[in-house]
Amino acid sequence: MTRWGPRGAGALALALAAAAACGKLGPDFNQVVAIEVAALDSVEEVDTLRPQARALDGRGDAVSTAIAWATVDTAAFLEVVDPTTGVTAAERSGTGHLQARVGALRSNLLTVRVLAAADTVFAATPPPTTVTLSAPDSLSDSLGVLLQDTTAAGPVNLTGRPIVFTLTTYPAGTGPATLVTSPTAYALVTTDTVATSAGLAAVQVRILPGTPPDHVVVEATATRAVGTPVLGSPVSFVVVVQP
Repeated sequence: MTRWGPRGAGALALALAAAAACGKLGPDFNQVVAIEVAALDSVEEVDTLRPQARALDGRGDAVSTAIAWATVDTAAFLEVVDPTTGVTAAERSGTGHLQARVGALRSNLLTVRVLAAADTVFAATPPPTTVTLSAPDSLSDSLGVLLQDTTAAGPVNLTGRPIVFTLTTYPAGTGPATLVTSPTAYALVTTDTVATSAGLAAVQVRILPGTPPDHVVVEATATRAVGTPVLGSPVSFVVVVQP
């Protein structure tokens, strides 16, 4: 793992000022005088990110030169896997910092938050996950799931993570049903992404005018940032429609 001692924009400004005072910059606008850096501000545990950097000369033009990446943290929130490309692995939740370097010149620090990775998703209410919808009622009870990260201190509900809900009516071709997140919504939606709040994401099923289906299946899918499904995903709900 590559680590450097912390050195930010203030150190860079002092280095440039000292070089100018000594006449080392002079009219040589071809040398690298700054490094522009950018990266995602957050990443999930076990995922990777690739920060971007470019070296600039005294004219503000990009310069083709080797750029090295490293972390400046003593705690291993981030690990630079490849210092030449900047590919970095998220080790554990917390806040880490990355920095690029060309020779003795260092960039500003990039702050990256490492988010806890979800490891379980389940129905928010105890089984069975079958609900009955009887006429004239056209709106089901809430169909919710909880997304959590299991830690040594116990489960942690995760906020702001996407849960994808999909709806399928049976038999096919029967009257429409829709997913709603508001009791006043009527638009036809068969796939919807809902962000968790305190671990919870929920939808309801509304039966729209027409020949009602026998039942509706709703699946809630959660995936990690690396694309693998969270344990327990998908969570299935069945809404039985009675005349």
